[in-house]
Amino acid sequence: MTMRRMWTTTLFPLAAFVALPAPPGLSILSGVPAALVAQQPTRTASTDSRTGTPPSPRADQAAQSLRVSGDAPRAADEQLVLQATRLEGEVTLDGVIDEAVWATAQVADGFTQFDPDPGAAPAERTEARVVYGDDALWVAIRAFDRAPDSIAAQLTRRDQDSYSDEVAVVIDSYFDRRTAFHFQVNALGVKTDLYRFDDTGEDTGWDAVWEVATARDDQGWSAEFRIPYSQLRFRDAPEQRWGINFLRRIARHGEMSVWAPTSREESAIVSRFGELRGMIELSPPRRLEFTPYSLARLERSPGDADNPFYSSNDFLGSVGADMKYGITTDLTLNVTINPDFGQVEADPAQVNLSAYETFLPEQRPFFVEGANLFSFGLGIGDGDGAQESLFYSRRIGRAPQGSPQVSDGWSDADESTTILGAWKLSGKTASGWSVGLLNAVTSEESARIAPDEGERFDQAIEPFTNTAVARIQKDFREGRSAVGVIATATNRSPDVADELQLRTGAYTAGIDARHRFSDENWEVSGYLLGSHLRGSEETIDALQRSPARLFHRPGADHLGYDPTRTSLSGVAATATLNKIAGGHWRFGTGIQARSPGFDANDAGYMRDADFASTFVYLGYDQSSPQGIFRRYRLNFNAWNGVYWSNLERANTGGNVNANGQFTNFWNAYGGIGINASGLSNGMLRGGPDFVTERRINWWSGLNSDSRKPIGLNLNVNGHSVPESDGWGIGVSPTLRWRPTGRANISLGGFWNRNVNDRQWVGRHGAADDPSYVLARLDQTSVGLTSRLDLAVSPTLSLQLYAQPFASSGRYDEYKRVADPKGDSYADRIQPLDLARSGDDWVGDIDGDGEDDAVRAGDFDIRQFRSNAVLRWEYRPGSTLFVVWAQGRDAFDRGGTFDFNDDFGRLFDQHPSNVFMVKLSYWLTP
Repeated sequence: MTMRRMWTTTLFPLAAFVALPAPPGLSILSGVPAALVAQQPTRTASTDSRTGTPPSPRADQAAQSLRVSGDAPRAADEQLVLQATRLEGEVTLDGVIDEAVWATAQVADGFTQFDPDPGAAPAERTEARVVYGDDALWVAIRAFDRAPDSIAAQLTRRDQDSYSDEVAVVIDSYFDRRTAFHFQVNALGVKTDLYRFDDTGEDTGWDAVWEVATARDDQGWSAEFRIPYSQLRFRDAPEQRWGINFLRRIARHGEMSVWAPTSREESAIVSRFGELRGMIELSPPRRLEFTPYSLARLERSPGDADNPFYSSNDFLGSVGADMKYGITTDLTLNVTINPDFGQVEADPAQVNLSAYETFLPEQRPFFVEGANLFSFGLGIGDGDGAQESLFYSRRIGRAPQGSPQVSDGWSDADESTTILGAWKLSGKTASGWSVGLLNAVTSEESARIAPDEGERFDQAIEPFTNTAVARIQKDFREGRSAVGVIATATNRSPDVADELQLRTGAYTAGIDARHRFSDENWEVSGYLLGSHLRGSEETIDALQRSPARLFHRPGADHLGYDPTRTSLSGVAATATLNKIAGGHWRFGTGIQARSPGFDANDAGYMRDADFASTFVYLGYDQSSPQGIFRRYRLNFNAWNGVYWSNLERANTGGNVNANGQFTNFWNAYGGIGINASGLSNGMLRGGPDFVTERRINWWSGLNSDSRKPIGLNLNVNGHSVPESDGWGIGVSPTLRWRPTGRANISLGGFWNRNVNDRQWVGRHGAADDPSYVLARLDQTSVGLTSRLDLAVSPTLSLQLYAQPFASSGRYDEYKRVADPKGDSYADRIQPLDLARSGDDWVGDIDGDGEDDAVRAGDFDIRQFRSNAVLRWEYRPGSTLFVVWAQGRDAFDRGGTFDFNDDFGRLFDQHPSNVFMVKLSYWLTP
């Protein structure tokens, strides 16, 4: 577990709808930021805490080694001020702190533990110094260690978690007590950087161009950082005042210490920083960064020689560029032209039998970096609701939404929409305004059609589209309160959009606010949003019939279904009250609601509308060692939901869960939850509302000591639905191995068995009186994920990734819906007497005495995804990627899972191979 992951806050309100608890290995901070108070007594970091007088300058490292090992613990409310020293002469960036300027620089010492025993003295002493030059900030950190042979360090690619001793400097150059730039290195020189926001949030996608070197000796190890001012954001002032903190992790002790103390009982990180002063006559630099790239791509795919579009070798060459420009000292413009994301790892294989689209995480660098500025969660909790957001960047460059319409012949279409260009403007002003603006343009896409008879032609499958997002927020009270606005807009070329039944225009807008009070132990927050969509009658009719609303279903006259509409509008709102700090107890309650017409799916990701739900949770958090635990947490959660449109009960449930870390560094977690019987308006996919059965869920997990070369993580979860005899169980083990200091190997797998007695099959019979057919589905899924990370140096690494996947499902025991709101499950369904005939099940489905047929839904899906990525940062900010990716796909109607047969047949499939070389060059004109 790396230091940046340990220094992370997860607020308890998000546990309101817990389905699976956060992995207990993640350290949790909870509480409220407490800003440094100017009236408190101050001392510079080099003042001797025993005498109150400054010590004499240290002439060399030998003199420093005479100090007593270990830091004296510091009071959490002690204000810290460090004076930066002007750089005179030269510093050789080699990790050895032997230049004369370091001997004259003030020393930041007196570190205190953050983990595992907040406020206690750390096991080893740490010192930090800061000097400033004309174009960069220089930081030296000395990590003394009485057992230098025990210093842990792994050679990995940049930004990868590892079992390593690490140090970091974190700089709040805005000095707003809310945002900071985090620069971290391990004892072998592997870099990690991230951007901190909202005091406790972190953007791990942020990458800066900076330099660092490390060195070891018989007293421990040391690091020298050179951080160009162009990578920071600060204002033009006669003297700079920045927030600053230093961190150290000692891997073998599982210990992290910090210079400016912070505690797990607080929801505060950046607001607890000390101050860096004394930097005069610094002007914010002109910030212009330009990174052109070139790409060569070769794809070899299996195909049918009769296909006129088939080519065994497809070659593509392209060029593009990324640019960053500081428009002001506060605002930065990022532009990407013809972006390419070929080095990104493939999305994991999944089988989705629900009515909702699959959510895919964002991995593309342009959208990952700075994503926090545009983050606006719609849901509450850490289940499916945690994925809902007003802006879902995977909408940009998505797969075309139309399908080639060809009955006889061949078609060919690209798998994703071309992003012609995108820009974003982001930053934070001196008065506390955070600004995030993004605009992206994607091209019209067409499928190439070759009918068996006649001439070839192109058919539009995606319109020309412009997507824009604006997010503006104003901080008050040093960020402890805030008010913000957000808006999204999607506009498509109308002719193609109408042809494909897509919205020509889709817009959302709203406001949000948060406020902390009562010594910042409590927080109230909420938002109010509206949406408006425009399109043809056919488009809005399809939207009303979509799984999120189903206006047309029987018994839903109150929703006002109208097939002649050309627009649809709705609202959504949330209000929460949470105790987030102070003592061990946490509490929260709140409500969220969406009207039936609310929709955010053109620029965002949303599963459901037409609901109102309330929640309450109570938690106990022990964040310091107690008995056999290093820390532990207990939670109770409950919720109740109704439909907005008619106030009928949709779902009621609750759970209890716990997680903790033992003194031997093993972690364990578990919980059990119950969802009471409720009413589903979407289970029959346009049919009447259906009463669902009570469901019991449970989960548990165990993670071994991550400090060891070999580790095991194990998760086991399951559910049961007693009334319909449904059940499921899943097992997910992962084995980790560090054979050397340069390599990490992991082999993970999962096995899931799910039996659902009312799996949706389809609608059968007359449109005015259909029969809704269900079946008992027995599905087994197995997947394996293997990874190898091999580092040759801190700038040269090789990653190998492979995931075979197989899922089989068999349908039987067909039934029709008899009384969807019956008192018992037996009243709600009626078994059907069907017999298998080839690929169909045949029998009297609608009760008219005549045989009908339904298609057997049995399936065998097999996929293989793999890639190999060689990454070389041959100069700061400039990278060479060499990539090989392979995919295999197979599908048939077997329905019976057989491990050997399924995976054997998978590797009999002809693969699709992609070879790619991408070269980028970073420069600052």
